[in-house]
Amino acid sequence: MKNKIIAFALIATTALSLVACGGSSDTKVIESSNTTSTTATSTNSGYVFSYNGTTIPVDADAAPIIEALGEPNSYFESPSCAAEGIGKLYTYNDFEIQTYPDGDTDLILYVLLRTDNVATAEGIDLSSSRDDIIAAYGDPTEEATGSMKYTTDTMTLVFVFDGDSLVSIEYDSLKN
Repeated sequence: MKNKIIAFALIATTALSLVACGGSSDTKVIESSNTTSTTATSTNSGYVFSYNGTTIPVDADAAPIIEALGEPNSYFESPSCAAEGIGKLYTYNDFEIQTYPDGDTDLILYVLLRTDNVATAEGIDLSSSRDDIIAAYGDPTEEATGSMKYTTDTMTLVFVFDGDSLVSIEYDSLKN
């Protein structure tokens, strides 16, 4: 029983730290069998992910987006280290959305693509390789062991690898 309590505490602490302080390159991919058409587009200010016709840009008001997406599979909130107030994590089958407070409004901090059932407009999903990403986006703004970043004025599109395997695609705000 004591081991179960310790294991639960560790899981809760990890989840809390991810919500409170943004995404992590150590996030594990949870596979899903639900397939859905998705796209992402590049704008003057950055790349924008869309899901079932709902555009999800970083730093946008989260309320109408969450309403359009419907009930998430899970929801978690905790004090935000990105701003004063509560950060919220909405988990859907193939992606998750983290918000940060801005006064009375929650804004999108990041969108994390978690399965190969979703892709960018350029066709990049978790089955893609580094070469596929470069063919679609050109040379990255920054490349480090385990990640490739494409930065605009307001956001970063991050491709996170575990060895040669792409494990997540993140649309991250630069405001926090």
